[in-house]
Amino acid sequence: MFDSFIFLIKCAFKSIFKNWLLTLASVTVLTICLVTLGSSILLFDNVNLFIDEVGDESQVVVFLDETLTTEQINGIHQKLLQIQNIKNVNYESKEMALQNYLESMGENASLFSDVTSEVLRNSFIFNVKDLTKFDQTMFEINKIDGISRVRDRREVVSRINDISQIVLMLAFWIIAILIVISILVITNTVKVSVYSRRIELNIMKYVGATDFFIQMPYFIEGIIIGIVAGIFTLILTYFTYTNILSPIIYDLGLFTPVPMQSKIFSFGLFYIIAGGLIGMIGSVYPVKKYLNV
Repeated sequence: MFDSFIFLIKCAFKSIFKNWLLTLASVTVLTICLVTLGSSILLFDNVNLFIDEVGDESQVVVFLDETLTTEQINGIHQKLLQIQNIKNVNYESKEMALQNYLESMGENASLFSDVTSEVLRNSFIFNVKDLTKFDQTMFEINKIDGISRVRDRREVVSRINDISQIVLMLAFWIIAILIVISILVITNTVKVSVYSRRIELNIMKYVGATDFFIQMPYFIEGIIIGIVAGIFTLILTYFTYTNILSPIIYDLGLFTPVPMQSKIFSFGLFYIIAGGLIGMIGSVYPVKKYLNV
């Protein structure tokens, strides 16, 4: 059993080196596809991070009725805390609201020295965790008695959700197209290798070799091509992202980009598995044609 496995591996490497030009083309194209795939994933992660940070800045303010007692305000606080999709619930009294407003005016605060806290309302300020459930969350909040008005910046949240959906859709189609292209490239490479050995395959079939035994070297060939492409992809992605893309995002000052260092293991595992699977899938069809003898 072990000798047979070693023989199959030798056949796979023999085919790889024999058709080295096609192998190089396959590795190159698959690497480009995987780099683009990985870049799309990193882009999506950064867009999600940006959306989360923008969402954190899009605070919801709930203004309370003026007639509420301290006990009733505490009751509203408890009801808000029970809503799972909100976080960072903070109470802001009229006096605190006036102080914060004057501080935000800076040198112009003296112009509002006659303003009293009586013109303001007590309020609760919080963030929404999942912006895709924003409307449902606002519906739950509006059912609470004692709330006079809600300032929720609904238009900003709607735009954020639209951007998230567009990015998700683009990422999905890019990934799907690249996987198909990669499989076609591997298929053509293995097809040439199989064609050059078609007579040998027919003889093996006639003398009793199983379909699995005949197909195995090409499976291994496809997996090796995929793994090699995955390793090259990890190296290219790491240096491209850390030295080019990440500094550009950081210089824009919009948000802190996702660190590649924390994802290098998961990306490496993903590239190797994805490359191996794509290589194996691409090697299935070309061999079957010559098994029906």
